[in-house]
Amino acid sequence: MKKHILLIISILAIAFNANAQTAETILKAAVDKLKSYENFGIEFDYNMINAEAGIYETMDSNTVVLQGDAYRMVVMNQEIICDGTTIWIYTPDNEEVMISDANEDNSGNPFNMIESYYENVTTKFVGESDGNIKKIEATSISSEDNFSSMILTINVNTLEIKEIHIFDSNGNEFACIINKFVTNQKLPVDFFTFKESDHPDVEIIDMR
Repeated sequence: MKKHILLIISILAIAFNANAQTAETILKAAVDKLKSYENFGIEFDYNMINAEAGIYETMDSNTVVLQGDAYRMVVMNQEIICDGTTIWIYTPDNEEVMISDANEDNSGNPFNMIESYYENVTTKFVGESDGNIKKIEATSISSEDNFSSMILTINVNTLEIKEIHIFDSNGNEFACIINKFVTNQKLPVDFFTFKESDHPDVEIIDMR
């Protein structure tokens, strides 16, 4: 589930090129736009739905900030921090932090994930509303991807993403609604590091 959330987070941050005419060029422009930011932050609501199984889960007020290979997010009652080399997963309810090495290719990074997924999808427009709101569907063409398709809803006038829905082969739908998007924030130098001194009672589980 976390991998789906990471993918959603990265897509939610996309700002589209107003001159792009096709779904494919819009998605490519979106990735290029992400590369132009020094960093970006998102606040979003997250829903996981499986109608057949009667599952409707909602998690409000999630956040993420990304900068290069580093990211820091609060989701599913956890704080996940990565400086590009090390990952800390802090669970406040249990007062414990799990430490592990980041993947060699840092595939857990939301931006790196959307870049890799872009290489393995076909895209098309699937609907619009009032002429301003358009939906773009991206369908996976790789058997290695863990999702089958995703649909992005955007306002073409403001270039803002309103919603994104990811569907996997198990009948699950992962939906996010973006509430706030900010770019190029001035962040503390240690922002992407878990500081044990701030949590003197935390239990450290080092998996490295």
